[in-house]
Amino acid sequence: MPQSSATRGHWLIAISAIVIVGSTMLQWWQIGGGPGELPLRGGVGISDGRVLLIFIAAVVSLLLVTLPFASERPIAVDHPLAYTILFAVMLIGYVLRLMDLYNHSLLPWPPQQGIGAWFIAIGFGLYARGVFEVFEERRRRLY
Repeated sequence: MPQSSATRGHWLIAISAIVIVGSTMLQWWQIGGGPGELPLRGGVGISDGRVLLIFIAAVVSLLLVTLPFASERPIAVDHPLAYTILFAVMLIGYVLRLMDLYNHSLLPWPPQQGIGAWFIAIGFGLYARGVFEVFEERRRRLY
C-alpha cells in the first residue's frame, strides 16, 4: 500500500486550491443595472486569460498534492519550491487582472458586486499558509 506524504500544509494547499478554482467561476465585477443606471454588465473571473492562468495553476496544485498518493516513493516535483512558483503565478495573474479592471474603470473600487475577487483572496491566504507549512515540514525532516 502506498504511503502518503500529505502533511497539514498539503491539505491546506488542496483546500485553498479548491477555493481558488471555485472563485474563478464566480462573478468578479458588475456595473449598472440599477434604477437610473446603465444596463447591467458583469464578468465571471475565468472569462479573462489571467484568471484562466490562475485556474490552471490551482488545478496543477491539486495534481501535485495528489501525486504522493499514487506513488510508493517520494515524488521529486512535490517540493515546496514548486508550490511557491505556482503561488507566484496565481498572485501575478490576480494582481494583473485587478489592475486591468481598475485601469479600465470596469468596477467600483473595491468591487462590492464581485464576490469571486474576494473569495480568491481568502484562497490565496490559505494557500500561502499551506506553502509555509510545507516548507516547515521539509525543514523539520532535513534537520
